[in-house]
Amino acid sequence: MATVTPVSRHLQLQFQIGTTTSGQPKLQNRNFPNVSPSAADADVLAVGQALAGLFAEPLYGIAKVDQSSIEP
Repeated sequence: MATVTPVSRHLQLQFQIGTTTSGQPKLQNRNFPNVSPSAADADVLAVGQALAGLFAEPLYGIAKVDQSSIEP
């Protein structure tokens, strides 16, 4: 059975910087590395919302990106 071990996590804020010619949102990502893999989802969301307030662009979404190691 495989063992999954969290290795790293980063916070990604997605901002809408305009629209494409087809009317879809044009996004720009801002990444914040070194988020503790043991950080609670609610805490990561709260930090993302607080950081988003420091940018001029409208916030489109917040993502938590995890990297894990899988061993047999």
